[in-house]
Amino acid sequence: MASDRPPFEDVYRDYLGRIYAYVRAQVGTSADAEDITAQVFMNAYQAYDRFEPRNVTPAAWLFRIARNATLDHFRARGRRDRLQRTMEHQPEAEEDPSAMAEDRIQYQGLLAHVARLPERQRDAISLRHSGLSFDEVGHLMSCSEDAAKMLYHRALKALRDAVAGEEQAVE
Repeated sequence: MASDRPPFEDVYRDYLGRIYAYVRAQVGTSADAEDITAQVFMNAYQAYDRFEPRNVTPAAWLFRIARNATLDHFRARGRRDRLQRTMEHQPEAEEDPSAMAEDRIQYQGLLAHVARLPERQRDAISLRHSGLSFDEVGHLMSCSEDAAKMLYHRALKALRDAVAGEEQAVE
C-alpha cells in the first residue's frame, strides 16, 4: 500500500549519508562512491512504487540496493585485490598531524585485517557498522538475525585475535 511509504524525498534525505559512507568504505575512492551512491538512489527511486515497508525497513531495502550496486561495480571493473582497495581508503583528517598519522596507520592495519576476513564476515561488519540492526543485516544477507549476530561476533573475535597476535609479534 503506497500510503504506508514515506515520501521518497524523506528516505533520500534520511539515508543519503549512511549509504554513501557504506559505499565509500567498500570502494575506497570518493568518485566511485559518489557514482555508486547516485546509482543506488536512482535504482531506489525507480523501484519505490514496489517498496513495501511492512515487509522490510527502508534501511534494509536501501542497503540491499547499495550492496548489489557495489558488487556490480566490482564485477564491471573485474576482480581486484580487496586488500589493495581497502588500503587506499583513508580516515578523515584530524587537526593534529601526528595523531592523524597514528590513526591512519592503525586504521590501515585494521582494514588490512578486515580485508582478510571471509566475505560474509566482512559484510556483517560493514553493514552493522553502517547502522543496521542485526535483523536488517540478516535480512540483507539472507540469513536469520541470530546467524547475522554469529557472523558479526566471529568477525570481531577474528579481528581481536589478529590484532593481539600482531601486538605479541612486536613485543
